[in-house]
Amino acid sequence: MSLLGLSNRLRDHADPRHWGVSLIAELAVAIGLAAALGQLRVFTMPQGGSVSLEMLPILIVAIRRGVVPGVVAGGLYGLLQLVLPGAFIFHWAQAALDYPLAYAALGAAGAVGVRGWKTLVGAVAVGSAARLVFHFLSGLLFFTTYAPSWEWPWLYALTYNLLFLVPEAAITGVVLWPILKALDVALPGAVRATR
Repeated sequence: MSLLGLSNRLRDHADPRHWGVSLIAELAVAIGLAAALGQLRVFTMPQGGSVSLEMLPILIVAIRRGVVPGVVAGGLYGLLQLVLPGAFIFHWAQAALDYPLAYAALGAAGAVGVRGWKTLVGAVAVGSAARLVFHFLSGLLFFTTYAPSWEWPWLYALTYNLLFLVPEAAITGVVLWPILKALDVALPGAVRATR
């Protein structure tokens, strides 16, 4: 594919008016898979947050299709999570920060051009860090009352969220690499949006 063709493809993926049936179907499948994988938890934290593979389908969309489809898939999954078992809702603003905004932020992984496992690690780190920002804000605004008296509230919010996000990102990154390789073989005509 020429550089102009790739540029046109990137522009088309950034504009939902140019999305085809295959991209919309891919988003629907990713959201459904994320919902199913989110229910298979390794462990759950006391005030919300868990380790699962729910980020995997959203990151696949972001890496293969770009930032905007990744943000849309993550945001819609975050909205769906509000009605799924295990949602921890304390306040409407906390729910917005912890669910649709945090998962939409995973789409930032699409900004990293994945060309090998090292850049894949970077993409997972960027998406997870973007998600951490929203969970950290939620923790700082709504959950600092749970912090021990000897710990700074911002440190409590950061530590709490890192305790489940780091393992989840690590597990997701390990599983993501072979899946992306398999998708490249199965769908050779589909060029990653960030190449």
